[in-house]
Amino acid sequence: MVKGFLKDDIYIMCSDGLSNLVPQEEIFELAKNNIELAPKELVEKANNKGGYDNITVVVIKNI
Repeated sequence: MVKGFLKDDIYIMCSDGLSNLVPQEEIFELAKNNIELAPKELVEKANNKGGYDNITVVVIKNI
């Protein structure tokens, strides 16, 4: 069942360059804790774990 995009929901779009290196729980926690810095921190985290592929991250919060 799809509920739609509700208030305070966080939507994360990323390439496999991130999702193959950083666990889903870590991605969500970083985005939840600081949405403005999350993309930069997530790219840095993936690069620190090898960064062998392109890394793209978009984080959107519905307000």
